[in-house]
Amino acid sequence: MNTIRLKFKKTGLSIYYSQLDLQRVMARALKKSGLPVWYSQGFNPHIYMTFTLPLSLGHESECESVDFRLNEEMSEADILKAMEGTLPQGIELVSAKEPDYDARSIMFARYDITLYGEQKKIADALDSYEKLDQAIVTKVTKKGQKDINLKELIGKIEITDKKDEEVTFTAIYPAGTPLNINPQLLLDFIKENYGVEVIDAFVIRKNLFDKDMKVLQ
Repeated sequence: MNTIRLKFKKTGLSIYYSQLDLQRVMARALKKSGLPVWYSQGFNPHIYMTFTLPLSLGHESECESVDFRLNEEMSEADILKAMEGTLPQGIELVSAKEPDYDARSIMFARYDITLYGEQKKIADALDSYEKLDQAIVTKVTKKGQKDINLKELIGKIEITDKKDEEVTFTAIYPAGTPLNINPQLLLDFIKENYGVEVIDAFVIRKNLFDKDMKVLQ
């Protein structure tokens, strides 16, 4: 028995799949593929699957992955071939190999975020945020609520593009088991504290990093 990490992109309409939806989609795809997938034992056998870092609803990503087990060794080419046509539009397979890092080593994620609205007001709000010493928001967890300071947790915001009605910026967020910050917390803070009307927002996770900021491919 060997573990395979299936890496994939999640874009387009697939951003509206919740984590539970995605688990069902992947389970159906693996069954449909005919791969010799390992099932758990017991009264209700199911496919063993572990998603390395679940993505927030409504966000795109270029660095998603799920681990599952096979009862026999297979090449990457054969696995990907078997998976052809099993997944819905918006989920694009990238690779199928043995895991190259422990999911617990994920500490940070880079997000590229585009805000749509009045360009100058959005850019000014982002500049004002950068000058703050603290930006307190309430994070909801399974154990309740707690106040956190975004300025202590999120890396420097870098505006990468400006157009007539949009501003794109990039930032490094805590991600993983110890602490995972939803990019929406920053967007809500900016809208609430600077009176910026954001018509829409596009969020995409681009990379994952370990504690030393090494990219986890």
